[in-house]
Amino acid sequence: MVARIQDQEGHELDSRLLSLAMSNRRFFHGLLRSARFAQKAFGVKTSDGGKARFVRHLPMLLSKEHRFREIPRMADTPFRDKFPKLREKVDHPRFTVALFGGCAQDFMFPEHLEAGLETFRGRQTDVRYPMSQTCCGLPLMMMGETAAELQTAKQNIKAFDPATLDNIVTLCPSCASHLKNYPNLFENDPEWRLMAERFAEKIIDYSSFMHDKLGVGAEDFDQGGPRAAYHAPCHLCRGLGVHDAPRELLRTGGYDYVEMQEEEVCCGFGGSYSVKFPRISEQILKNKLDHIREADPSVLVTDCPGCVMQIRGGLAKHESNVRVRHMSEALAERLREK
Repeated sequence: MVARIQDQEGHELDSRLLSLAMSNRRFFHGLLRSARFAQKAFGVKTSDGGKARFVRHLPMLLSKEHRFREIPRMADTPFRDKFPKLREKVDHPRFTVALFGGCAQDFMFPEHLEAGLETFRGRQTDVRYPMSQTCCGLPLMMMGETAAELQTAKQNIKAFDPATLDNIVTLCPSCASHLKNYPNLFENDPEWRLMAERFAEKIIDYSSFMHDKLGVGAEDFDQGGPRAAYHAPCHLCRGLGVHDAPRELLRTGGYDYVEMQEEEVCCGFGGSYSVKFPRISEQILKNKLDHIREADPSVLVTDCPGCVMQIRGGLAKHESNVRVRHMSEALAERLREK
């Protein structure tokens, strides 16, 4: 729908600029790297036990309607730069997988991916990280930039060799949902559609991989952990149809899981939606924060970096003591010493 409107009425400037930037992986990643220097002009504060980093204030053009949450900053070092030293050497792997990092976790929340590697360690899982991978293309789809979306899809398909992999694991359900949709982008191109199908069938979200493939058990984690609530990302529970695995992982991981009202209701992030419609995003987030307060957990766990960004930012704005963790971090914190 957006693409048709754009084609008929013309592409907006911000949409065209995003399209041009994301079509060139090296240029796009260069912009993301540069952002860590640009953000220094706006100051940075830390909270949430030192794990959450926020920009202290925004340019005046953006600040007024976005004061309902703190805004995260870019990481000093992206995950792709850390991976070669973090990778575990596995001689006889049970699984050979590749990580799809996505923009947010590669450049903003590399700790999610680092924690994921920790939870794979010692489980006969050989992990690869193709450096030529780029954004999944979901933001481009949302803005109606179909040509650029196809280009990023082709870059990602070429970056991974499905024939050598058991799975392509992503810690972002939004990325997973969009990556699985790649075959539909090539309805009129049989050759690329076949490659996209082989690629898409290997995609799996982190919680499903840990629960369904690795089959981790209570013996792998320290038990008697803190009270934890769970927020189900929209692309995980509705896009991918994953409901049970994350909650069972929390129990397996030793947490005192408490069910929260409207766990599978949106937190208000929605990617660019929260930027374009901040007042609606604020109200949806307020409802989520109210349910978190009612559940009274020590930690709020979710599977999506966007949800981490939204909920952690909202809690920080209200000076809440509730810690927000990605599922990979939550499990890594409970790993039993072997």
